[in-house]
Amino acid sequence: MSLPTPGTPIIIDIGSAYVKVGFAGEVNPRYIFPCITGTEKYHSVMVDVDARNVYIGQDAMKMRGVLKISHPIQRGSIVDWDSYYQILNHILYTLLRIQNPLDYPIIYIEDPFQSKDIKEFIARVLFETHQIHNLLMVPSPILSCFSVGLTTGLVIESGDGLTWIVPIINGQILLQAVQRLNLAGMDVSNNLKTLLMREGINISSSAVEEIIKEIKEKNCYFTIDPNNPAKTGESIEYNMPDGSKVQIPDHILYNSTEVLFTPSMIGSNSPGIQHAVISCLQNVDQEYWDVLLSHIVLSGGNLSHSGFEERLRAELNILLPQYGISIKNKGKNSKKNEKIEELKPIEGNKKENDTCPQCGTLVSLSGGIKNCPQCGANMEMPTIQIDISQDKISNIITCSKCKKEIKDKESVFCPFCGNNLKTEALKIPMNEIQKAKEETVKSIGFSEYTDSSKSGIKFFIPNNLQLAIYNGATILGSLPSFRNLFVTKEQFELNKEILHTDISQIFGNY
Repeated sequence: MSLPTPGTPIIIDIGSAYVKVGFAGEVNPRYIFPCITGTEKYHSVMVDVDARNVYIGQDAMKMRGVLKISHPIQRGSIVDWDSYYQILNHILYTLLRIQNPLDYPIIYIEDPFQSKDIKEFIARVLFETHQIHNLLMVPSPILSCFSVGLTTGLVIESGDGLTWIVPIINGQILLQAVQRLNLAGMDVSNNLKTLLMREGINISSSAVEEIIKEIKEKNCYFTIDPNNPAKTGESIEYNMPDGSKVQIPDHILYNSTEVLFTPSMIGSNSPGIQHAVISCLQNVDQEYWDVLLSHIVLSGGNLSHSGFEERLRAELNILLPQYGISIKNKGKNSKKNEKIEELKPIEGNKKENDTCPQCGTLVSLSGGIKNCPQCGANMEMPTIQIDISQDKISNIITCSKCKKEIKDKESVFCPFCGNNLKTEALKIPMNEIQKAKEETVKSIGFSEYTDSSKSGIKFFIPNNLQLAIYNGATILGSLPSFRNLFVTKEQFELNKEILHTDISQIFGNY
C-alpha cells in the first residue's frame, strides 16, 4: 500500500484492547491489531530454526498457546514499557515502513489526565528514538466530540479498560468535572464469564477470551428495566470451536452489561455511568447543563451494545429531577449558551516561510510557491474539503424547530437545538422518519443521531463507535489551521510546556 503525500499526519491510537494506525484524510485506519505482545515460553532447541523474539498483534494472537502474552496497556496506563516500544517499532518500521520519519508528522492520541512526565517521555521517545520531526498529542474525548461535528458536548467514552465522562466547551475540556471510571469492556467480559460459569457453562479453551468477546459483541444488550426485562426468548445457541453447542440463557446476556450501571454486582466501589454523569454536571456551572445534556456524545466499542442509549436516558430522566438538574425548553437558552454552541473552525495564519518536508530546506512561500525549489517536494498540506470561509453567511437557512437562523447551510444538525436538518431536505413526513429511526435502533442497536423532545436529552452517536476517536483525528488532522499546533523537536527541546498546547485555539466565533 503506497504512502500518501509527505506532510500528511500519521495517526497513532494505542488503546488497551486495540491499536489503530492510519493517515489523516483517510476514512478508515490502515491497520487495526490487538494491543498485545508475545514472547517465547521456552527456548528453542531445534537446530537451524530461526525464531522471532517478539510477536505482536495478530501474530501473537495466533501463537498464544506457546507464547507468554503481555498486555502493555491496562486501564489506560502503560505497564510494560518494553512491549510498548515493540508496538511503536512495529507500527513505524513493519506496518507503515516510513523511509524518512521527517516526512510525516504524528498525531498521538492520549487519555485525559495523562501524566505530564509520561507525556513528555513518550514525546522524547518519538523525537529521539524514532527521529520524527513534528508531533501533536491530543486527548481522545476532544476527538470523539469532533467525530460527530461538535466542539461542545458531554462525551461518554468507554473502551476496554476505562470509561470517561468528559464535558467539553468550545473544544476545551472542563478538567474539574471529568469523571474516570475503572469500569469498561473488560469488566463486562469478566462478568459474562462469571455468569456463564454459574450457569454451568465452563469454556475450557486456549481461545476463551476470544469466545467470550464474540458472545459479548454479538449477543449482549442493555435492558431499560433489568428487574422487569422484555421477553425476548428463552436462550441463544452458540457454536463452540470444537463443534459442540451451548445454550446461553437470555438473562445472562443483559445481566453481563448491567455492570456498567450497577458496579456493585461485581463488588466494585465505582459509581455507575448514570451517577458519574450527575457528578460531572454538579461540577460544571449550571448555565452549561442545557447544552451538555442536549449534546451527549457516545464513543467507544463498549457502548455499541443495543439499548445503551435508551437505558441511559431512562436513568437520567429519573436522577436529574432528584438532584435539581433541569433542562430548559429549546429556543430559550441564554445568549451565552448560544455563543457557546455557535462554533466554526477558523483558518490559521499563512506561513511566510516553511521547512521542506523532503530535504529540510527553508523555503519562502511568497509568490504562491507550492513546491520546494531544491527537490520539488509538495509544500502544501493535504486537506479534506471542509468549507470554513465566511462566504457562507449569505446563505442563511432557518431551523424548523427553534426558528433560529443558521449561517452554515451545509450543517447536518442545528447548532442551537440539535435538529437534524437533513431530514427536512428529504421532504419525508416526520412520522415516517420516526418510524424508520425506531426500526434502525431495533435492528442495529444504535443510530447516528437521536432526539428526545420531552426530556431535552439528545445523543450524537458516530456510525462506528469503535472508530469514533480515530475518525475525529483523521478529520481534525486535515484542517489547515491544525498544522500550526504541531510541535517540532527543536521547540520541544527549548520548552517542553509547548507540548501541552490547548487545541481549542483553532476554533473561534464570528
